[in-house]
Amino acid sequence: MSTANYRKTVTAFFDRFSAGDSDGVLALLDDAASWKVMGRDGALPISGEMNKEGVAGLMSTVAQAFPQGMTLTPSGWTSEGERVAVEVESYGVKADGLIYNNLYHFLFVFCGERIVLIREYMDTLHVKSVFIDG
Repeated sequence: MSTANYRKTVTAFFDRFSAGDSDGVLALLDDAASWKVMGRDGALPISGEMNKEGVAGLMSTVAQAFPQGMTLTPSGWTSEGERVAVEVESYGVKADGLIYNNLYHFLFVFCGERIVLIREYMDTLHVKSVFIDG
């Protein structure tokens, strides 16, 4: 697959995630896919690594936290070989009215047509202020 096709797949990933399409997101992942949210283990409940089943759980949690949905909007892109790095901004309003508007950097790694690895970097202080302190 070409880097342009990998970028299309990452775009589809964010479109499906924003639409709450769990099955669509999971279809883009390899069965052995791993998604690691950066942060010290135990510092935030969201930090750590999850498998494909964990991604399905994450999507369910996001749907509950954001009744009107949460959008993930990609902006800056870098692609090389089987790796796609992208800057992303999220926006969602929690059930309690708090706004979640975070900035991220994601790294996607592919094997063939499927995503095998996701690394997520974000503003962990914003996560804490909205989800723990809020």
